[in-house]
Amino acid sequence: MTAWMKLVPTSAWWLLALVVVAGAQQYRVMGAQQDHASTKAEWSEQLRRTAEANAAVILKQQTDRLVLEARLGILDTTSTEKLTHAQAENDRLRREYSAADDERRRLRIEVRVARADAIVSAATSAGSLGDAASVELSAAAGSAVWDIRGGMISDREKLGYLQEWARSVRAGE
Repeated sequence: MTAWMKLVPTSAWWLLALVVVAGAQQYRVMGAQQDHASTKAEWSEQLRRTAEANAAVILKQQTDRLVLEARLGILDTTSTEKLTHAQAENDRLRREYSAADDERRRLRIEVRVARADAIVSAATSAGSLGDAASVELSAAAGSAVWDIRGGMISDREKLGYLQEWARSVRAGE
């Protein structure tokens, strides 16, 4: 060893070695922190892009939902008006029927019946229909016809509403 090295105590050499090792460790830690900072910045940027994309999807879904609700609201209003109008017409006809005299109150239904005396043979067609006939219903049966008609009108309008509702919901998907 050289003379000047002998003048420095051993503890100083240990201290110098410790400072050099600590410096090297500090350099490694700073490099890791820089890598961590850049990774954290990339992660933050990815999170920001994901949040913006999710926000855009949510806004589109809200807009679609509002459009669908408006369309269903219009459908509900028009269907309710049609049903109310049809029921009012049925009620008007029922009142007109109830206010009529006995002769006009009888509900008549035009029917075609097969002729009872038609003869089927190998040379002729399967059968024929006779002339139109009229069937009269009793007052109670005539009243029941208006109830049945009202139920049919209501059912038809409700079914039409539900079909249109399903189409609207499916188109909104």
